[in-house]
Amino acid sequence: MSETDDLAEVAAAFDRDTDPLAQYNAQFRQLDTDPLTTYLDRVQRPNNASDSTLKNYRQSFDQWRAFMDETGRHFACPNDAHVKDFMQHLEAARGNQSSTILQKVRNLTRAYEWWQEHHAFPQPTDYNPFRLALREVDLDEQSDQMKHPPLDIEDVREVVRQCTNIRERLFLVLQLKFGLRVGELRNIKLDDIALSQSGLDEWYPELGTADPIRDYDRALYVPSRYTRDGNKSHRPRVLPIDDEAKRVLLQYLATRPTVDVPYLILSERTFGQLTNGDMVRQCWKEAFAEHNEDDRYRDITSHYGRYFFTNYWKVKEDAPRELVQYMRGDKLGDSGSSDIIDEYLTAYYEDIRGLYLNRIFKLLA
Repeated sequence: MSETDDLAEVAAAFDRDTDPLAQYNAQFRQLDTDPLTTYLDRVQRPNNASDSTLKNYRQSFDQWRAFMDETGRHFACPNDAHVKDFMQHLEAARGNQSSTILQKVRNLTRAYEWWQEHHAFPQPTDYNPFRLALREVDLDEQSDQMKHPPLDIEDVREVVRQCTNIRERLFLVLQLKFGLRVGELRNIKLDDIALSQSGLDEWYPELGTADPIRDYDRALYVPSRYTRDGNKSHRPRVLPIDDEAKRVLLQYLATRPTVDVPYLILSERTFGQLTNGDMVRQCWKEAFAEHNEDDRYRDITSHYGRYFFTNYWKVKEDAPRELVQYMRGDKLGDSGSSDIIDEYLTAYYEDIRGLYLNRIFKLLA
């Protein structure tokens, strides 16, 4: 449930809307113009912003665009709950400190306020989701409301075990095991999956035929944003498929409609590619419903798989940073470190295969 929903009764009484920008989502998605880039071109550059300032703004804007894309909303029409979730994402997934989070949200606030002032944009002058989020979240105190419920691996296992729907269990296991975003999950093609099993090739001859995994067995290829529309990672990656991931994949492939569509996950209505993430998000919402009842914490949504994956390898297993970056599809060395050697570190599938297979968490055991 959105954090604005508790005020729905108040809004209804006065004919107000708690999510006033939602109505503009479709129109913004049809625009070729990027409102954030326009702000830089018409406000920051004419006012002689330094190269370092422009770089900071671009980083803030790029991370905001990527985050909002996962929600299904255009980045120019968020509500305050989106902003709060973004702040949590910056802390949990990117390791940003309060001061860095504050600066990034302030950069976005300045762009939004320019939209409010310019007659070309529809943003109302009496609603600013960025300022509202900053008012309600005390970054200095690192409020518990900004954190996920403190689940351990056994809590997550129990949720996965209770999910008996083959398709929905596939969503949970693949996102947790591989740290996949919703878009990356929807974008998996059959040729991205190297998976040998007696009789499987007869039904799915395209399995494992993508060039990066043609010579591998039991591996998943995740293309970068530059080679597959809808993916957001800067680097492609190849990840091992362990016994549990293989198990849920085989179960799903056995029940998948055998139609001539190259994508792994199909729409149950059209039997074509799953074109939006609503089904996946609903699955996570329902699976973790019991853990989402505590108002002290943010809800567990489909992005939790990537958060859990990152936290497991960085904190629980203390894996080398460059290997975690490879497994996430990040730019190597893109962690705010000033060590120039980071720019020359490379990590490949062979570097992480043994580590991954020996130490990946179990969900079905």
